[in-house]
Amino acid sequence: MKTQFLIILFCLTCCSLCNNVLSQTDSLSIKNNNSENEIAKLVDKDSIKIIRTQLIDSIIEYGKTFVGLKYRWGGITPAGFDCSGFIFHIHRHFNLPMPRLPINSSIMGDRVSIDSVQAGDLVYFKTRSATNNTIGHVAMVIEKVPDSFIMIHSASHAGLVIENFADHSYYINRYLYATRLPDEFYLRQWNDSLMEKYKHQNFDIYNENKQAIILAQQPEGTTELIYTVKSGDVLGRIASWYKVSLNELMAWNGLGSSRLSIGQKLKVYVKDALVSTYIGVDQMNYDDKQRLAGQSTSTSTKAETKEDPAYEYYTVQSGDNPYSISKKFPGTTSDGIMQLNGISDPSKLRIGQRLKIKKK
Repeated sequence: MKTQFLIILFCLTCCSLCNNVLSQTDSLSIKNNNSENEIAKLVDKDSIKIIRTQLIDSIIEYGKTFVGLKYRWGGITPAGFDCSGFIFHIHRHFNLPMPRLPINSSIMGDRVSIDSVQAGDLVYFKTRSATNNTIGHVAMVIEKVPDSFIMIHSASHAGLVIENFADHSYYINRYLYATRLPDEFYLRQWNDSLMEKYKHQNFDIYNENKQAIILAQQPEGTTELIYTVKSGDVLGRIASWYKVSLNELMAWNGLGSSRLSIGQKLKVYVKDALVSTYIGVDQMNYDDKQRLAGQSTSTSTKAETKEDPAYEYYTVQSGDNPYSISKKFPGTTSDGIMQLNGISDPSKLRIGQRLKIKKK
């Protein structure tokens, strides 16, 4: 009996010791796992920071290659940019999901103070009329300097330039705010859910900049005509058909951007003496409107040329531009398409136009 008792006691003691050892081991394992998770988080943050910094540096260097390029209204290709077209292009070049319109890019991320801006931040300015907070211009910060910052942008008066913000009262007086794009943008993880999250977060920005510009009054000695937007129409071209400026057309219709929708009604004010000349523009075909504006007509009026079997051919659809077309033909670039087809202004592409594409 005594022997059996001693054996049982010995076994219980061993079990107790084993449990203590296992408990200490599990505790150490949990601590090690927690430490590893913390290290992983730090490494991950460092990796994200590196990716972000490298991409911003590359975007800035790529953007600088266009300095001196002439401003082109509506331009999104190296043939010429408007302000948001430039920001759109240099980010899309690196496959980053930059929206075309600044109203959308302005709510992506967090607002930062003017004293805290850094390279890669986007800065927004009021419209030329400066009647409210509607966005009229966007630029990108490339360097923070004492009491100011250096920005790169496509300006209507100067083309693609690099300028010190503090040197230009025009921009100082129209400055709205700056935003910093989120990590998800640079990691290419942007989606509709994130857009909704930031739209809610930046509710005030979104609503302020959705407001239309105050309508300009009808000039004396003019008659109001109505133009109905048709497929393929561009705001600047419509203005040219009536011999009015783009700014006038936007102001008369309270437009904060050049975006149009088919069927939209636009007010146009023409001098009373010229009503008979322009009253029928809304019903004219494209070629007649171009002739009225003193521009070249479509290729359909020219003798058709035989298609070269050495090339592929593409028919321009509604909403197309050289960049979007190039994406349909792997190995083709927007510049290549424009050069091959003698296109200097991408905004003059016409629905139904046939484009040569180099076969691969």
